[in-house]
Amino acid sequence: MKIRFKAVGQAPDYYNIEGEVFTASHEGVSESYDLAGFPEGGIFLRVERLPSGAQTVRRVERVNGELHVTLVQRVIAGQYPGHKAHWRESPIIDAADYDPSICYVIPTGMAGVDDYEIVQGVDVAGNTGWTVRKKEMADG
Repeated sequence: MKIRFKAVGQAPDYYNIEGEVFTASHEGVSESYDLAGFPEGGIFLRVERLPSGAQTVRRVERVNGELHVTLVQRVIAGQYPGHKAHWRESPIIDAADYDPSICYVIPTGMAGVDDYEIVQGVDVAGNTGWTVRKKEMADG
């Protein structure tokens, strides 16, 4: 299975992926999606949500026998002074390479800024997600 990610405001905390089955987990609730029977040439184009309201999957397509799935990652407002980060979808990766501790979506709006990092953060409303911030520099 090939996957890519889109940035959204509500998303699972992480996914478990085994073969053509993925499980989305958010706030202690998990939902599994078995895509083994998804047909060749079929396209799924709607937003699937967990009971918490978190989006899980945005697109499924089978091309030449291989599943291509678009999942989501949670982002919050950028925390870099004077720059507004927007996000674009990730490159395609093999599902076997997925690591929940990596931000796959890509920040934009940071042209010319070399001292930012992508981290898990908390916004003023208490929401958590991936964000950009100014790198912390060690004194010395």
